[in-house]
Amino acid sequence: MKKLRSTLIGIAIFQMSLVSYSQSLDFDMFSAGLDDGLKLFVPYVTPWVDAFGTDLNGGWYNTAKPHQFGGFDLTFTTSVTIIPESDRMFDLGEIDFQNLKVVSEGMMTPTVAGSTESGPMLRYETNGVTLTQFSAPQGSGLHYFPTPMIQAGIGLPLGTEVVVRFLPKIKIPRTESSFSLWGVGLKHSIAQHIPGVKKLPIDISVFGGYTRINSVVGISAQPINYDHLIEYTPEDFEHQTINTTTEGYNASLIASTTFPVINVYGSMGYSKSQTVSRINANIPIPAYDPLLDPDNPVVRDEDIIRIPDIDIQNISGLRTTIGAKLNLGGLTLHVDYTYAHYSVLTCGLGASFK
Repeated sequence: MKKLRSTLIGIAIFQMSLVSYSQSLDFDMFSAGLDDGLKLFVPYVTPWVDAFGTDLNGGWYNTAKPHQFGGFDLTFTTSVTIIPESDRMFDLGEIDFQNLKVVSEGMMTPTVAGSTESGPMLRYETNGVTLTQFSAPQGSGLHYFPTPMIQAGIGLPLGTEVVVRFLPKIKIPRTESSFSLWGVGLKHSIAQHIPGVKKLPIDISVFGGYTRINSVVGISAQPINYDHLIEYTPEDFEHQTINTTTEGYNASLIASTTFPVINVYGSMGYSKSQTVSRINANIPIPAYDPLLDPDNPVVRDEDIIRIPDIDIQNISGLRTTIGAKLNLGGLTLHVDYTYAHYSVLTCGLGASFK
């Protein structure tokens, strides 16, 4: 149990590090204003947000056969989403910036899942004064996104099973960051209602599930100096966070064999996810004020902004899964692959009792 907990925390911390990388930015991208910042921020982080949402809809089942009434299983799974090549870059030339201009060669820049090279140089200039200049953020070089889960299935009457999944709140030491997950699903055998199918070593079920994941990531958004700030003090820029909630929905038709030791299973279904990020931070925006400083940007009280909730509609659509399960006297091992725009590899270890 101690080893399982260590493994779980290790994977969760790695997953949190991915979220932290995509959201614990220095927020240069917002230094030209809210409008331009969002136009840059959203396409940059979307591949990992999509991967996050895709992971939530994986790992729900490894058989179509529900537990008998009172039967149950406890399973630890990890789903790893593979981010396609097409979502590792995006084109700055397709963005209608209000203030920012690309001032270096090339328009293609990495998303958070792209290469570790910085993107083109961006500049915001007015009255001959450069208010901000920065490179579009580099990617992480990580094209895979893991999400660990603990879940349990409990048999109900009438060929029905309820599945619950849970990951307790894990705080990253010496940071503001934390991570937690929960979900619930329902599986019902429809093979029992089809004459003749009960005599075959197969089962067919329908499944619906919902997962919700909450993460908190510490960020730092500091003004260039406090020379022209009156209402705001350094304490107003402490303990800043991004609170992100991602919800995943999954509806599937599942079929599997029901042999004693080795079985195969597959499903077809539809999944959807959505993400809302709330930035609890005061974001300083450099401005031009010739009365205060004719040669350099300044930050005044009125230049401190709060970013509204960022609602990202994740990818949704059909998904097809194929997998295999090994049952060794109540100990189960399973692996499956889901084919979709963002494909997913899921592995699991569990204990099952009829």
